[in-house]
Amino acid sequence: MSTTTSGITQDEAEIYDRQIRLWGLDAQQRIRNARVLIAGMRALSDEVCKNIALAGVGSITLLDHDTIKEEDLGAQFFLSAKDIGKNRAEASAPAIQQLNPRVNVVVDQDDIVNKPDDFFNNFDIVCLFHKEIGILERVNTLRRKVGKPFYTADAFGWFGYIFCDLVKHTYIEERKSESRGKKSGEEPKVQRTTCVEEYASFEQSLRSDWSAKGKKVKRLSPLSFVIHVLFKFEQDHGRSPTEKDIPQILAQKDKYLEAMGVKDSNLLQDELIKDVVSLLDTEMAPVAAIVGGVLAQEMIKVLSAKELPIQNWFYYSGLDGSGMIHQI
Repeated sequence: MSTTTSGITQDEAEIYDRQIRLWGLDAQQRIRNARVLIAGMRALSDEVCKNIALAGVGSITLLDHDTIKEEDLGAQFFLSAKDIGKNRAEASAPAIQQLNPRVNVVVDQDDIVNKPDDFFNNFDIVCLFHKEIGILERVNTLRRKVGKPFYTADAFGWFGYIFCDLVKHTYIEERKSESRGKKSGEEPKVQRTTCVEEYASFEQSLRSDWSAKGKKVKRLSPLSFVIHVLFKFEQDHGRSPTEKDIPQILAQKDKYLEAMGVKDSNLLQDELIKDVVSLLDTEMAPVAAIVGGVLAQEMIKVLSAKELPIQNWFYYSGLDGSGMIHQI
C-alpha cells in the first residue's frame, strides 16, 4: 500500500479526496492523528461521533459508566432494544467502528469523576456531554493547564448549547484577492494570514459581567440567559434544577441577572425557563442532529487549523430555528 509524503496512504487519499481538496493534505493528516475523548453517550454525542468518524479522526475514546435504559432508544441511533442493560459506551462502539474501520474506537466504562487528572492530558480534544458543573470546571481547568481544547455540550427538548475553550488557538485565515483576478482575468490570489485567538474558561464565562455589552445584550439569544441561570442554580444547590424548582428560579431571576450585570428582567423569559427546565432530560433526535453537526464541524476546524471556531458559546433553539454565537 503506497503512502503519500504526509503519511496518508493512497487509499485514504482517495477516500478523503473531497476533504483534502477542501482543507488540504496537512490538515487531513492532523485529523488522522487526532485523539478525541467523548464523555457521556447521548443522542448528541452519537451525532458528533458519526461525523468525526466519517471525517477520518484517528481515535475516539467513549467514556461512560451508565447502562442503557428503554428511554435511551428514542433518540440514540447507535442503540437497539437488545442493548438495554448494557454499558452505553460498549454498546455504541460497534456502530461507530462500522462507519469507518480506520478509526480506532476505545471503550472506557469508568466513571469520569474517578478519573485521575493526567487521564485528560493526552487527548487532542476533550468533549463532555450532559455533565455536572463540578466536573466541567475540573476538566476545563486541567485542559487549560496543558493548553488543549475543551468542549461541553448538551441538547434537551427543543434546545441545545455548545461551550468551547481553546485556550489560545492559532489558525490560518484565507482571503481571495478578487479585484486582481477580475482586472487581469487570472485566478485570484489567496492571501493566508496566521491569526491567534484567546479564549475564556468555562468558569470565567459564568462569572462574566455582561453589563459591558450595553445595548448589545438585548440582541443575545434569550436561551443564553436561561442556560447561565441554570448553571448558577446548580452552583448554589449542588444539583440540576427540576420542575419543582421552577417557582424558586422565577422568584430569584432578578438576583441571578444582577449577578450577570443585567438589569432588564424581561430578558429572562418565564415561559422559556419553564420549557427548558421541564425538558432537561428529554432528547430529540432532530435537535441533537443540528447541534451535533455544528459541534463536529467545529472540532474539525480546530484540528485542521482552518478558520476561526466558535468563540465561546453557541445556542440553538428549535422553537424558531435560531443558532447564535456569543463571545465572552
